[in-house]
Amino acid sequence: MKDPSQTYEDGIEPRKYTADSRFTFACHKGMECYTHCCSDLNIILTPYDILRMKNRLELTCDQFLAIYTKPELLSRTRLPVATLKMVDDDKKSCPFVTPEGCTIYEDRPVTCRYYPLGMAAFREQEIQPTGEDFYFMVRESHCLGFEADKEWTVSEWREDQGVAPYDEINKAWVEFMLKKKSFGFQADLSEESRAMFFMVSSNVDRLRRFIFESSFLDKYDVETDVLEQIKTDEVALLKFGFDWLQSALFGADKLNLKDHVLKAYEEKAQEAEAMKAAKPGK
Repeated sequence: MKDPSQTYEDGIEPRKYTADSRFTFACHKGMECYTHCCSDLNIILTPYDILRMKNRLELTCDQFLAIYTKPELLSRTRLPVATLKMVDDDKKSCPFVTPEGCTIYEDRPVTCRYYPLGMAAFREQEIQPTGEDFYFMVRESHCLGFEADKEWTVSEWREDQGVAPYDEINKAWVEFMLKKKSFGFQADLSEESRAMFFMVSSNVDRLRRFIFESSFLDKYDVETDVLEQIKTDEVALLKFGFDWLQSALFGADKLNLKDHVLKAYEEKAQEAEAMKAAKPGK
């Protein structure tokens, strides 16, 4: 068995964990290392993280993003994400951590819930369409949690930390990134498409305005009960937004254009083909 204090490059243990893998860990107030892991972090906030945190703080999406996040472009997918902005102090502390612990603990990000585990889908180097969930272990020299005698399976830890709803609601976001990565750089998105992705991923307030206050509903065929739901249900709105992205950017059959819009696209395509055929030398 490896020495629990052994460190690894980037803090990542070179081992793949599955739902049945076992490990020992505990973290609670009173431990010498309590909250030491809550500084100098690069936490990508998932869509459901942002919903929970901005509602907990009673902020609009625009307010939350401006105060607590900074944008980042992922190198492998070229997709924009919101990352948690650390406090500008010597430790680069999380803005929500105090000596007593996390001030938004019940609504903390999924990355914090998983710790010391990480889910591969949330680590850019491991974004791969393998069809299976797997995890990795983060071991840091300051962490005394591994010296505890409390044993867990990965499944037990996930249940204890309440990550299931986060993973379920964020599933479409992860699937979009996997699909984008599978296309590679040869299918790089336009600035407008990246802006669409960022809006759906981080700003349901703006997404709602886009759907109900633009020409969106003139173009897409959306059932009345769905419209009523997404007016007030932010989770449903988030899922709807990713259905739209999959359809608009990858051609998925999740959201249908109205007949007159399809006809206009077909006529435009036919005109383009006719102009191409009429060019000299063709």
